[in-house]
Amino acid sequence: MIHLLKSCRYLFMNNINSIKNLSILKKYGFSDDDIQKLLNFGIFNLRLLAKSPKKDLNGIKGLSLNKIEKMLSIAKKIVFTGFTTVKHIVRYHNTINYISTLNKNIDSILGGGVPTGSLTEIYGESKSGKTQFCHVLCVSAQVTSMGTRKIFKIIYIDTEGNFSPRRIIQIAESYNIHIDTVFENIFYAKAYNTEHQNRLLVSCATLAVYSNIKVIIVDSCTILYRTEFSGRGELYARQNLLGKFLRNLYRIANEFNIGVVLTNQVVAANLEGLNNIISLNSKAIGGNIMAHITNTRILLKKSSANSRVFKIISSSTLAEKETKFIINDRGFDVFQDFS
Repeated sequence: MIHLLKSCRYLFMNNINSIKNLSILKKYGFSDDDIQKLLNFGIFNLRLLAKSPKKDLNGIKGLSLNKIEKMLSIAKKIVFTGFTTVKHIVRYHNTINYISTLNKNIDSILGGGVPTGSLTEIYGESKSGKTQFCHVLCVSAQVTSMGTRKIFKIIYIDTEGNFSPRRIIQIAESYNIHIDTVFENIFYAKAYNTEHQNRLLVSCATLAVYSNIKVIIVDSCTILYRTEFSGRGELYARQNLLGKFLRNLYRIANEFNIGVVLTNQVVAANLEGLNNIISLNSKAIGGNIMAHITNTRILLKKSSANSRVFKIISSSTLAEKETKFIINDRGFDVFQDFS
């Protein structure tokens, strides 16, 4: 994957998002090897460097503290990180894309679909439709891109082994989309442990630099942290690592205008962490870390034998609404109540 970095020559957003602008550091005495260490760590441009905490950069092997401090000082002088007017913020929001869920009712309560530039969490009990939702997005990204000249690509990080090419074929055929078109635009990786899951983010940023990535899916985001760190004695370490993973995901989403979808599970709630929003017996994994970093939280739950509920629990931009849907060959189809 790293060899792709050396051949990348694309320029984005007036050189702000390009690898090439890191070469400015050469004027201040830094070598190609120093710049390569930044790239290997997931720092692809001066803006990412300027926004990175010095504490995190200290983990880059081969770069001394003095070099890191000098790099940060240079980046912060070049990259503007202060106040701006709302006019510029509105310009950024106008660049947000919405990836359809192929269900008009769900798209409606989401304001058009899954937004880019933010983190969307989908949680619920087993077999509530979380992975099904991810499969739908793999196909819907191609449907959404049909009205544009660019092909939308997806990154799929699978931690549970539930990724199903057969299911994607079924949904794609329902919309008369050639399956080769879909599969060619999905980058898939299986994460085997939390360390590997974190390393995959560097590959995500690499792909985002040279490909038109519009969605990153992590299914599920928390399962590896939950299994590797058990008990209250390891709770702090687990939440700390999970928080770093989510913050890095948000940086990628914000920097490259990518929609991030995270699936999550629910567990039995104890009396201290009771969450009445879901039910009296369950709560989403991840605690306040997941709740605060994600922009929109969505609950999927079974409603009846034939329908499920898609409910916006909390969001910084959307009202709390819900709608029913059914799962069929077409994915998340509109529920019609004939009672």
